[in-house]
Amino acid sequence: MTISITSALNDARLTGTLAFLDTGSSSAAVRIYGSTRPATPADTPGSVMLVQIDLTKPAGSVSAGVLTLTPAANGLIAETGTATWARIVNGDGATAFDCDAGQGSGAWEIELVEAVLYAGGDAALQSATLG
Repeated sequence: MTISITSALNDARLTGTLAFLDTGSSSAAVRIYGSTRPATPADTPGSVMLVQIDLTKPAGSVSAGVLTLTPAANGLIAETGTATWARIVNGDGATAFDCDAGQGSGAWEIELVEAVLYAGGDAALQSATLG
């Protein structure tokens, strides 16, 4: 059985997520990885982080049932690899959620300008949304 929620509850849920992301003295961030995504957000990633892209504070906005994250700037790529998933952390570094990442049209929440990342370059978010 599935649960159907109202638009008002969905907006409240997304607003709560945004408030969690803005917790802490630092900005929330999108951490991009190139390995298989862990089974749960509590699990340790199976590979090194390719790049971290810091978000603005507040980390984004909620409108029409969608949380849109806003990057503060491009991220400096630390490791070469192909982006496959992302871990979103709040301003204290606590994990909020994991999601898919990639380039172009696809079933991912984090869309990068380029999915193949090269150490020393920079990575840019094309879009980052949660519905």
